[in-house]
Amino acid sequence: MMEVVKLFQDQGSVDELGIGSIRDAFSDAFFPGTSVLHTRARYLLFIPWLLTDAVGRGRTVEQSRKALREAEVRLIRALIAGGETSGVIGSQAQERLKTMPSQVYWPALGRLGLRRWDVSIDGYLRRATQRTARRTEISAADSESGFVDLGLDSSLPPPPDDLLTSTTFRLSAEEADTLKAVFARLPTTTLMGWLAGHADSASGDYVWEHPQLGDLPDDLRNRVDHARRLHHVWHGAPLLYNLMLARLVDDESLIERYTSETTEWEAEVANARSLENWDRQDFWALAKHLNPRLGAPTVTFVNQWIDLVEAGGHSGEAAQRLVAERERRLKGRRSRLAFADAREGWSGYAGLVRLDFRWSVASRFLGDVLAGLEGDAS
Repeated sequence: MMEVVKLFQDQGSVDELGIGSIRDAFSDAFFPGTSVLHTRARYLLFIPWLLTDAVGRGRTVEQSRKALREAEVRLIRALIAGGETSGVIGSQAQERLKTMPSQVYWPALGRLGLRRWDVSIDGYLRRATQRTARRTEISAADSESGFVDLGLDSSLPPPPDDLLTSTTFRLSAEEADTLKAVFARLPTTTLMGWLAGHADSASGDYVWEHPQLGDLPDDLRNRVDHARRLHHVWHGAPLLYNLMLARLVDDESLIERYTSETTEWEAEVANARSLENWDRQDFWALAKHLNPRLGAPTVTFVNQWIDLVEAGGHSGEAAQRLVAERERRLKGRRSRLAFADAREGWSGYAGLVRLDFRWSVASRFLGDVLAGLEGDAS
């Protein structure tokens, strides 16, 4: 497993029952370019800065590749030296890290328009080093100005002098303003685009708790409401899954725990009015619009689960069969419910991280930007 996944993936976040295609469809629509592996917004500037330096000075592709890696390791150490204790990708592995921050953020740079070349990192290094080495490929006007197009956003501010010695995730006002503009140029049909242009805070554990929720355009607010309802109603399925496993291994403390948590979840669903007037036809039309490849088995499974919750049968035999059959179909011989040897790797907690549709990532990005604009050093 990649080191970066080991560092950031909680065992409870694993998609045990296979609804990732729905979750990710909403997540990508709300916050395009984000990933659960992202930590802080300033990496969106760190990577272009390091790339620009790596391909300069007449280096070959191999030399640029080596220079980039060395710079990324130095960045890890500079962030630690600057006092950053969390969110530093590779803080433990450092020079042993195999999946570098540039790889983690590379798709985001493309989706957010911070790089224009649709190539891999290696492809980028090849093209950029060719451009710096062979000025005949550049127009005469550009040659006269000394400009070399490296396929990166030319409006990015310059890096600080101490970038690779001691730095932090705090954005300067200029950097924050740049990233605000980057997020704001996303379509206003995305939450990231709308919030970048309108939000004055990034508070709330979930996006539907944001204080400016009522200001959202009707279509966006409707999408958020569908996500909110799924968040509440779905959580009972992984709770049931873990309760079934606890019974199979005859762990009384876990049985008591998940029985209690199921009771709390039932109250949550009722208090949040998750099923009240939920237009599920509209929900599925939206889900299939966001992900045209959404599989029929997943739609059927989630629909059957919601039916059981609505009917109060979410703990009965029908619900248990539904969950067991779904896991068996997804995992085969790795099904914990079907095979005792597969249960050996169960820690007592699986698939229980709540659906937040990457709000935890997006709110951190937006919070970093807002703090930079306000000159907040916290």
